[in-house]
Order: sequence, then structure tokens, then C-alpha cells
Amino acid sequence: MSEKFDVAIVGAGPSGLTAAYFLAKKGLEVVVLEKGGELGSKNMYGGRIYTHVLNRYFPEYTREAPVERWVRKEQLYFMTKNSAVKLEFFADDAFLKESFTAYLTKFVQWLGKKAEEAGVLIATGVRVDSLILEDNTVKGVIAGDDKLYADYTIIAEGANTLLLDNLNLKPMTKPEEVALGVKEVFRLDEERINERFGVNSEEGVAGLLVGFPSLGSIGGGFLYTMKNEITLGVVIRLDEPVKKKIKMYEVVEDFRMHPLIKKLLRDSYMIEYSAHFVLERGKLPDKYLYGDGYLVVGAAAGFELNTGLVVRGVDLAIESGKQAADTIIEAHEKGKQDKQTLASYISRLKNSFIYRELEAFKKAPRFLSNERLYNQYPEVVNEFLKEILTVNGTPRRLYSTFRKAMRNKVSLLDLIRDGLGAVRSL
Repeated sequence: MSEKFDVAIVGAGPSGLTAAYFLAKKGLEVVVLEKGGELGSKNMYGGRIYTHVLNRYFPEYTREAPVERWVRKEQLYFMTKNSAVKLEFFADDAFLKESFTAYLTKFVQWLGKKAEEAGVLIATGVRVDSLILEDNTVKGVIAGDDKLYADYTIIAEGANTLLLDNLNLKPMTKPEEVALGVKEVFRLDEERINERFGVNSEEGVAGLLVGFPSLGSIGGGFLYTMKNEITLGVVIRLDEPVKKKIKMYEVVEDFRMHPLIKKLLRDSYMIEYSAHFVLERGKLPDKYLYGDGYLVVGAAAGFELNTGLVVRGVDLAIESGKQAADTIIEAHEKGKQDKQTLASYISRLKNSFIYRELEAFKKAPRFLSNERLYNQYPEVVNEFLKEILTVNGTPRRLYSTFRKAMRNKVSLLDLIRDGLGAVRSL
């Protein structure tokens, strides 16, 4: 059996659904194919969405979208096995609407409903096995025994880029370019969350945790407060568990049992456990983002950003979906599907915040591969503060105490080199 659409989109994440919505608004016949049994069932996300792109494209989200809490507090933890140093930023009301915590499953369902209202056909439980390739042009997709033809195909398959890899449309992803994220969700009543984190019912906390959460491996932990839950997780680069001989389930359990985290989770109970791949290599080179008959968007294109202080994905996904939609709308009006016409996608991306920000932080992945950031430095910070805050009749001056904390962990040369690396990369 075969059918024909103007546009076929593989993947019903934020990028694919955004593209579908804007294409349908222009009258194109669009189908979105999602492997999961229902929208959002395969989405796993730490829990935070930045609002700037929603303000531009979906301003009604403040009334409609499934917002859990508006982020009021930013927290950064440096952790050892038995201690932690917390750096917290608390902002005024102007900062309150910059981002919110949310379950990506619910957010995707909201976005999917908007796409369907615009005329998009969303088919769930459909596994796309391959792309239809005729005369070196993508003409649609193959799902089981069915062929679905389309003038344009948008690949929004996420971090696990099987379609692109199977047809050699991009370089194979290396283990060191991918991280594995494991998330746990704990139910805790709203009042206790408010009390423990010092917020009211509309306000939330977003935390990044370095050191012990990944057992000193390249990676880290995250913590977000929802309305009645706390989401907690660990992300570790895929080559690290084998190299360090650690097991992910043990890492997550050790993190959960840390004295600080254990206290925050007291009286809660786990309601969800999930895992997901995260690309950390940066974006694909431009030549792999488009071709005859197709475009690549969202996580599949590498549009994710981790600066060590800020982790983003959804806002970049939405923006790439909008730029892909605009590219196809223009090409459709010209009646062209060729690579040269679709190359305007790159120009649009360059004029968007995506390329500006990814270019600004293009050295971040390399800098964040420095193992001292996850092993020695959290220990130095904790030991220094433990010593400097101890009062027992022995004087402790800042510089000498700091050098003592660095001893046998970080050399002065490494400290200078890493400081310069941070300045240049972040």
C-alpha cells in the first residue's frame, strides 16, 4: 500500500511537531509518523523548557501549555561522597518567566494537539524502517510493507539516528559523542517541595550537580522540581562506564542515597524510571543537514547545547522545526525539491539563534571532556570550604588553605590551563 503527502515527518518530538504545525497552517498535507504507541511515550527529558522561542511562535502557551513550575532558583552543586557545596542564584520576578519545568510527554501532547487542529495527520505506533531513495532523492519513507511518498521528508528521529546511519547520510556516531541519561521521578506533595526548596507553588528549582553524581566520570546530575514531584537523574558519556568499570544503575542508586539528596527525597516514593541517549558532539556539519528531498532537525541534527551551566534542547528543536517549515514552504511554492533549493535551510539556521549560540559554544564539548572537572575540582572545592570554615584555634588563611586543598589533586599549572580553557570555551 502507498500514499502521497506533501511532507512526511519522522518523529513526533518538539522539532517534528513544530514543523508540522507551521506547514499545515500554510495548507500543505502533512503526516507525522511516531514510533511510540502514543505521543510522548518515547520522550524522556530532564524537565526544563526555555520560553523565548515559545513567546515568539506560541505566545498562547502561558494559558495552554502544561507548565509545572516557573524556575525561580538556579542551583549548581559540587559534590563528593559525603559533602556538597551549593551555589544558588535567586532572581526577581522578571527572571521568573525565562523557563519552566515540564514533563516532555505532556508538552509534546499539547504541541501535537495544536498540530492536529491545524490539519496534521499524526500516526502513532509506526516504525519507519527506511527512507525511499530514488535517483539519489528522498521520496518518502518505508514503514513495514507500506510505502509513504512525499515531496519532502523531515527527519526528526532524535539522538538515535538510525535512518541517517543506515543510508550513510551522516558519519557514524562515536561512543564518546553520546551520553546516556537515566531519570527517576519521585512523588512528593506540593507543600513539602515548597518547604524544602524555599519556593511557593508557582516557583521551581533547576539544579545541575557535578562530581559524585557521575562518580567522577564525564557527566553529571540534574534535579528539577515539578508541582508534586522531584525529577532526579544522571547523564554519563557512553564510553565512560566501560572505561571506569561502573554500572549505570549503581551510579543512579548511589546518587540517590547521597546524604543531601536522601534528605531532599525524604518521604517520597519513585513513580518513574527511564533512560535516553543524549548527543554531545555538537551539531552535524552543514552538508549533512539537508539533501535532495529532505531536511534534518532537532536532536538528529545535533541541535543540543550543554555549556556546563545551562543544558538546552527543546528551544533549539522548536526553532529548527520552524526554520525547516519555512524552507519547505518556499521550496513548495517554487515546485522544487532539489538540494540546491533546500540549502536555504542553512541560511535560515545561520540567521537564527541556533547557529549563533552553537558557534559561540562550539569548544564547550572538548572542554567539558576534561575529567578534572568531575573528579578533582569538586573534591578541592569541598575540602577547601570544609577547612576554611573549621574553627579550632588554628588560623586558616585563604591562599594557603586553597593550596593545601589542591595538593595531590590539581597542580597550579593545571588550574591556570583549565581556567583559560573555561574562558575560551564558555
